[in-house]
Parts: sequence; structure tokens; C-alpha cells
Amino acid sequence: MTKTTATAHTNIALIKYWGKKDAQLNLPTTSSLSLTLDEFYTTTTVENSNIDQLIINGQMADPTRVHHFLDALRAELGDFSPLLISSQNYVPTAAGLASSASAFAALTAATTRHLGLDLPLTTLSRLARRGSGSATRSLFGGFALWQAGTNDQTSYANALPTPNIPISLLVVEISGLQKKISSSEGMLRAMTSPNYEQWVHDANWQITAMQAALQASDLTRVGQLAEDNALAMHALNLSAKDRRFTYFTPQTIQVLDLVKKLRQACLIAYATLDAGPNVKIITHSDQAAYIQAQLHQELPKLRVTIAHPGPGVSYEQ
Repeated sequence: MTKTTATAHTNIALIKYWGKKDAQLNLPTTSSLSLTLDEFYTTTTVENSNIDQLIINGQMADPTRVHHFLDALRAELGDFSPLLISSQNYVPTAAGLASSASAFAALTAATTRHLGLDLPLTTLSRLARRGSGSATRSLFGGFALWQAGTNDQTSYANALPTPNIPISLLVVEISGLQKKISSSEGMLRAMTSPNYEQWVHDANWQITAMQAALQASDLTRVGQLAEDNALAMHALNLSAKDRRFTYFTPQTIQVLDLVKKLRQACLIAYATLDAGPNVKIITHSDQAAYIQAQLHQELPKLRVTIAHPGPGVSYEQ
């Protein structure tokens, strides 16, 4: 093949990944559970080149991280020629909307297909983890469960079959700017919190409870668990012994307050946040448009997108 193109969508973790027991292999301290979204995605094309190069949205970019990832693939799959990688990112980069997840999932899929390999999704998931932990889950449509595992071979995601749940996420974009503290750096700091072991303990039972809530199509319970897990994760950042920090902005707090008011008005509305200021609101699909209108009324300058469960990785024919 002269060129190979793959598309992968972002995912939002309902039970978070926040901390590594092995930074080189991106092995997480906890398992995590996510929902892939239809509205945000990355399309990546690879072709042979004289050196590894990276183009993002038409602009040359620093290829260092991608080069290290491709070398990890070469070590496992056998040596292959340098690649020119052209990536169109339909999601703000490094702003807490899982751009690295869709990017490395798409790159893994495009590269292995370019090499003539037809690998199972679980293998692609394990390989993508080396580029970005969250990419492990973006190979799958709908809900995915990333088992923490104990080593490189056992840490990967699977699709999580669930009933047809009428779930929507409203993505409230407070900032599309690159965050000042990367996810990797944020995790290192968070793990110094005196509350970190408790967070790991809680995440372990929350992931079991979340699977039960999804099987029961209990959106209220899904939202409660996701919000509790996310806010506890961000509390770790504030209680870190080593350079405490927060991704929240004043507008983040405004949106969180509005979510609470929406619940008091008997709507299904629960917040989750990844490593950034942007808020995702979990709700019933029938209530999504109304909540979007309320957000526009209260905070008219913010972009609010209604997202639904999205597809798994796909290839351009």
C-alpha cells in the first residue's frame, strides 16, 4: 500500500485512569471504563518516508513522541521503514477532550494495516496503550473496559456489551488551548496525594458498580458514579504533596454549579471531567437538547456539543 488511512474517535472515561504503575509501558494503577463519542475523532494517514515525520491539521509538528511510539511498534512487530504521518484532528488538542486517545488509536490502526497486518482489536488496544493510555479504549465503539492488567501482555481494553442505553453527553468546551500541565505530569503529581490509595480503592468498586448500572440501564446511577469518580480524581490534584494544581477555571465551577441546579430541577445531569477544564454532562438523550439550551442561556459564549455513543476504529477503502 502507498498510503493507509484510519479513523478513531475520542472516548470519555466514566471511571477514570489517573496514575501509572509503570510509566514506560503506560500500565495504569486502576482499570477504567469509557464511552466512545461520535462527534470528536482523528483521521490519520501513513505512508513511507525517509524519516518519521508528523503533520497535524496541515502543520508540521514535533515528531518526538510519535517516533518513540513507532520505535516501540518496531521492537514488537519487526523493523519497518520511517513513516510520514498526516493527522486531521477534529477535537481540541491537549485540552482534556481525549485527543491523544483518538490520535494514537488511529495511528496504531493505520500503521499495522499499512504493514499488511490484520490484528485483533485487543492486540491493537494493547499496542496503542504505548502511545497513550486512553488510546487503549478508542479502538472500540460504545462502552469499553480497560483492564489494568499486571504487565504489557495483560493490559488492554475490550468492548463492553450493554443494552441500548439512551445516553448522551453534552461536551462543554471552556477552553481549546493546550493545557499547561500534561496528563502524564498531572498523574505523577496526583499520586503524591495522601488520598491516592483511597481513590484507587474506591475506583475498584466503582468500576464494578458502573458495569452493573449500565446493564440495568440506570442512567442516574451511571451519572452518580461517574461524577463521584471524576470529582475525587480532581481532588487528588488539589491535595498533591508535590506541587498541587487544578485544571479547573472559574467557568468550570460555573458549569458544575449549573449541573447541580439542573439535577435539583429533576433532570438527569451529572458532570465528568478529564485532564482539562472542559466539562462533559451525562444525561438522557431526551433531555440533552433542553440542557443544551439552558447552558446557552446561562453561558452563551461557551460551545456546547451534544455527543452520542460513537463507532470503533474504521479504515478508508
